[in-house]
Amino acid sequence: MFHVKHRIEHTRTRCPILSSMSIIPLKEIPQSNVSRETFELVDRLFEKNRERFSFLSDKWEWWNRSVNLFSRNTDKDALDKHIYHSLILVAHTMVSPTSLVVDAGTGGGLPGLPMAIAMPETNFALVDKVQKKCLAVRNIIRSLGLKNTQVYHSDIARISFEQPYRVVSKHAFPVKAILAALEDKNWTEVAMLKGREVLSELDEELLVKYRFSFLHLDLAKDVFFKDKGVLLIHKSNDRILP
Repeated sequence: MFHVKHRIEHTRTRCPILSSMSIIPLKEIPQSNVSRETFELVDRLFEKNRERFSFLSDKWEWWNRSVNLFSRNTDKDALDKHIYHSLILVAHTMVSPTSLVVDAGTGGGLPGLPMAIAMPETNFALVDKVQKKCLAVRNIIRSLGLKNTQVYHSDIARISFEQPYRVVSKHAFPVKAILAALEDKNWTEVAMLKGREVLSELDEELLVKYRFSFLHLDLAKDVFFKDKGVLLIHKSNDRILP
């Protein structure tokens, strides 16, 4: 499906951050709202795949009783909201298609599995360092009959792909941690489902190396999305995708 190579990362000595580093004023980071049209597209994607998403939620609930994929009190309604949340990244990715999406720290398969269901022509690599979660997700993939998705039991820092790829992640990493893990790799964009408090993680050191923008989900109908958004990251010398 696609070529992957593992490598052992040696510990690197990094220069300490200057004490004068400060948090970037929020006004310097481009921010906007995810549009109503985007939410309408997500609604259509959810309805189109409702049966498969329901099957996915059932599998998640079954596995969650024995493997801690999510918190124990996560019910089907909450899982549906997580699926919908993941589909926002589908709508964004469809604007500028890519042949490979890498889900860093997928856990139980979020956001990768809902995205893979909604995007059957795109390849997905779901990466997690917890073996039991990888085993559960592999089983779910087989049950769904997904042909476009592979699971890798690995730390995201120890795996790379030959072709350019887009990275997605849902709460798994602090910003600096994921960017350190992806340093010198062939990614074109990182899209992170985060609360707006993530903006406090962005300092001058990051601003020099990367370009950030934040998409608010304020127009979502459900309070589940209050204060949530999508943090988009590009290398400073790259053209920012739509």
